[in-house]
Amino acid sequence: MYRILGMGNALTDVLIQVDSDIILSELGLPKGSMQLIDQPLFLQLQKRIKELPKQMACGGSAANTITGVSKMGVKAGFIGTVHQDEVGDNYRNDLLSYGVAPYLLEDSQPSGQSIVFITPDHERTFATYLGAAASMEASMLKPALFDGYDLFYIEGYLVQNHELIRTAIRMAKDAGLKVALDLASYNVVEGNLDFLKELIQTQVDIVFANEEEAKSLTGLEPEAALEWMAGQVETAVVKLGKKGAIGKQDGNVVRMPASSATRVDTTGAGDLFAAGFLYGVANRKDFSECLRYGSIAAGKVIEYVGSKIDQTGWDAVMNAFNAIDILVE
Repeated sequence: MYRILGMGNALTDVLIQVDSDIILSELGLPKGSMQLIDQPLFLQLQKRIKELPKQMACGGSAANTITGVSKMGVKAGFIGTVHQDEVGDNYRNDLLSYGVAPYLLEDSQPSGQSIVFITPDHERTFATYLGAAASMEASMLKPALFDGYDLFYIEGYLVQNHELIRTAIRMAKDAGLKVALDLASYNVVEGNLDFLKELIQTQVDIVFANEEEAKSLTGLEPEAALEWMAGQVETAVVKLGKKGAIGKQDGNVVRMPASSATRVDTTGAGDLFAAGFLYGVANRKDFSECLRYGSIAAGKVIEYVGSKIDQTGWDAVMNAFNAIDILVE
């Protein structure tokens, strides 16, 4: 079985239930918005929410994928950056609770947080402070981090630091790892287009993109974008939301419908799709099976608020995986 190492922004999801929109107005946060906040506003916000009940869980795109893979039974590790504070300690402990080996680098800024205010109408308002999460530099990485793994998974939000990505991939390749990249966001793709194309053409083995990201990368519609991507890498996947996904490997194009699910919140769907797909890769499953695993995991997480699945949900995911294995056998 493959062992998978991920690297991404170590952002703690802080969920806060509020009884009205008043706090949003006080903090100048438009209801339903998702925005980055600077340190002064972050510190102001911390004082305001100090006494409010909250739930914390390790988050960030790559961490969501890696904790998912680990829950599926794959040996996994995660590289990120935190501060030595309560949030950073919680992040480490949460990774450990998922069975993930935490390779957490340290920075002087407060640990990154995505603070989510949930109003009585279930609307969610995000205030994201990157802090230590965005401070990872190439000089912090050591070749030993990659020992004992077979595949290196990177979230696209990190590609704005070109030196970091080049160094991480070089170390991974030197250690014999395959490299998988999720493009993360169409605006990240647009802002780093030439760099991403170079990476995909020369360094990446598996690439994941949604429709918008694929179009930003290639200027093409999903099917044509998939053809271009698959011409550069071993395996290419374009996620199509409720229309499922399409992928190409070894000249073989597979279309996978979305799993039947009661849609509650699409947060984390792409991250868990990648987790399911990489579970299949780790177990050396057929390409179409990998896509099916991804569809199942994505379909389950959208039945929950947020990017995490409870144990009942995980039991359902693994039962579905096992059913596929029995059919294939």
